[in-house]
Formats: sequence, structure tokens, C-alpha cells
Amino acid sequence: MIELRKVIKSYLKTIHPKVYFQAAPDDAPYPYIVYDFPNINSDGEIQEITVVDIDGWDRPSTGDTTNLENLMSLINGDGDLMAPTGLNKGVLSDDQIAVSFYLDTKLPLVDTDPMIKRRKYVYQARQFYKG
Repeated sequence: MIELRKVIKSYLKTIHPKVYFQAAPDDAPYPYIVYDFPNINSDGEIQEITVVDIDGWDRPSTGDTTNLENLMSLINGDGDLMAPTGLNKGVLSDDQIAVSFYLDTKLPLVDTDPMIKRRKYVYQARQFYKG
């Protein structure tokens, strides 16, 4: 899981500077991104299938979600099969793993604080270990 965290965080940091694993600090300034792996399935060999949640959080003064929607669109990309611009149908890799991503679900989440706006994109990620 450490290698997966590294490649995802590295990618997300190219999109936005405030990226956290599992939870953001209480004083984190908006907007920010939180990512998590709620489910990891291993075939016991060289591949794992992982559910990756990427949550965008914002607290716009006007209630407008345009900036949050744009942020999530940058993360997701265009889904092009030959040259994707984001995670959807994209591959991230380093010297130890390669991970392909497929968008599964987009969710507009409702927070207990009505001023906070949230979006969650859920991906299926297939990890392949090199060597």
C-alpha cells in the first residue's frame, strides 16, 4: 500500500497542493483533496485490485461548486484510451508498481455543515508489481 500511496499522492500534488491520506487536519484550508483505499483485494501473485476514493472538499463563500467541479475534473481527466489526461483510464507508475485506474462512481456528498461542498470519485485500480 505504501507504493500505491506514493504514486497517487505524487499525481494528486501535480493537480493541487493540499492532499491528505484518509483525513485532513481540522485546520486544513479549503479546498483540499483526501484519498483513501477502503478495499484492497490481492490475487496472491503480482496483482492487486484496489478501490480508491478521492474526495474533494471546498467551502465556497457563495455556495457555488464550480471550483470544486473543475478540480475533480482535472483529477479525473478526459478518459481518452490512447492518451488520458487524468486518472480515468490512466496509468501511474514508479520503479516498483504500475497502476491503471478506471472511474466507477461520481458522488455528490452532503456534509453536516451546509457550507461545505464535497465530491467523491471512486476508482477501481489495478496494481501490478514490477520485477
